[in-house]
Amino acid sequence: MSIQTPETTPDHVAEIATDRGTLGQRGVFTLLGIMGAEDALRALILLPSGETVMTAADGTSPLGPVRAIDTTSVTLLRGGRLMRLTLPA
Repeated sequence: MSIQTPETTPDHVAEIATDRGTLGQRGVFTLLGIMGAEDALRALILLPSGETVMTAADGTSPLGPVRAIDTTSVTLLRGGRLMRLTLPA
């Protein structure tokens, strides 16, 4: 599955994710949420631009191919290395 457009993000989630100051750290990629059935998890990622993208474990993201999604994190391949995004505490 490839990246879905931000239009698939619920309006209230997109508003919170793109509101300045809501998450504090702009300029970084932030894992906003993980949803779906355990065998088909999807991840919602906030980009530094304020846009959100949703991807699945076999999809891609602006960071690179998504290798795995579990209930608390997303593992991506970036520059030949595995990178893990975790949900904010």
